[in-house]
Amino acid sequence: MRCFRPPGVLFLGLFMLATVNARASDPTWLQIRSPHFRLITDAGEKRAIEVAARCEQMRSAFLMLMPKATADDPAPLLIVALRSHQEVDELAQGRGGKLRHAGIFLPGSDQTFILLDISDGPWRTVYHEYAHELLHANTSASVQMWFEEGFAEYFSTLKSSSKGIEIGEVPIGELQFLRQNGKLLRLSDLVRVNQNSDVYNHNGPLQAAFYAQSWLLVHYLFDHGLINRAQPFFSAMAAGVPLDQAILDSFRIKTEKLEQELLVYARGEKFRYFSLPAVIAGPSPDVTVENLNLVTVSALELEIHWHGRTEHSKVDAMALAADYTSLLRRDPENTAALRGLGLAYLELGEYQASFDGLRHAVQRDPNSAVNHHALARLLNAIDIAGLQDAHPEFSVEQEAQACTSLEPHFADVYRLEALALAARGNFNEAIAMMRQAIALSPRMESYELSLADLELRKHDYVPALALLHQLENSRDPEVVKRAEYFLSSDVQEAVPSGH
Repeated sequence: MRCFRPPGVLFLGLFMLATVNARASDPTWLQIRSPHFRLITDAGEKRAIEVAARCEQMRSAFLMLMPKATADDPAPLLIVALRSHQEVDELAQGRGGKLRHAGIFLPGSDQTFILLDISDGPWRTVYHEYAHELLHANTSASVQMWFEEGFAEYFSTLKSSSKGIEIGEVPIGELQFLRQNGKLLRLSDLVRVNQNSDVYNHNGPLQAAFYAQSWLLVHYLFDHGLINRAQPFFSAMAAGVPLDQAILDSFRIKTEKLEQELLVYARGEKFRYFSLPAVIAGPSPDVTVENLNLVTVSALELEIHWHGRTEHSKVDAMALAADYTSLLRRDPENTAALRGLGLAYLELGEYQASFDGLRHAVQRDPNSAVNHHALARLLNAIDIAGLQDAHPEFSVEQEAQACTSLEPHFADVYRLEALALAARGNFNEAIAMMRQAIALSPRMESYELSLADLELRKHDYVPALALLHQLENSRDPEVVKRAEYFLSSDVQEAVPSGH
């Protein structure tokens, strides 16, 4: 994420979220669709179309630079382009105090959101946040925070013209800060920074140093042809390999030497960048623009607000259901509000009310993969509760197939289909389907836990236990807790000797 930066100052901060409220002036909201992006905005058609065009350019450039990578979104992506950083701040107040935000990246298994202030010179922020999405689709959960932000800053300086695209140019502010500061963080301190660290969450010199050095190290890795060694480094550290050994094994250099080289690199005058062929600029003939009514906007705002919270209570779900019910009084056929209400009732365990809302949403908009996914989630919950006979004309597989016909790379759909196959005893197919979900969304350790569970149920102990031991080293306490449960003595006793 990128925070609002006063002139000459580099301040970035934590991803944060709250709800966007309709303004007193009731601005016109538009939905823009380009070949690979969906965007909603209150900032005007011209600028929003340019944001979509810039994202299309960056997507093409990324695939040229990294042809073995993917640019497919693991979950449907919605970009929310706003008129000011104050609007983004209103989305951020719930989780982080007084930081001023220029952009926020919010990944999820059902939808991913990028929130942007596009009021003035927004392109570095646009590229930075979209770089997070590209990295999210291509790397595991072991990736460290310095690489997350350094990679995003590396791509944020993308420049495009009729002559070509340049990636990896120097962000002058970061470089000036490093040179004025005159020293770098120790690598042992850099790799410990995470999303909960004070360095990451509080504006000040240490935070500025973290972001600047993160950019510097990523640029160094690109410049020295070492970028493909980053993932093995993260995997080694996640497995408990000490920092010095992980650096030596992955980058073929000692820690002290790398720190010295980074300091010299920061003082140097030559920073290489990639020059790529031009990508056609300007609006695509495939771009569509449509007006959004305020009920749809309000429903999407509620969805983003819910999505951004890490914990939800029954009281929260009841309040959410009440909010969606209020919106449906204004527009009873609103698809976004119907879906939201159905998902709120799903959280409350009220399956029939959830089914009524989600079925109606699918009927109103059968071309929405998000609608089909929501209904598939409900049907999976109904199956788990043993209530399959309640709606025999509907099935998880039916909704999953409808969803993947619209969004073939929607990872969570494959997870739901895997669970449905396993419920019928088709473990081989279920395992293959779960592996597909992991391949499409490698950050989702919950999918790996589900895979291990399926392998244990199939009595395929060796890969299951190896995966569970790997997940014991997760940075997510809940993942660790679940992995330890599977590896508890009761589970281990079920494993035949020799496995």
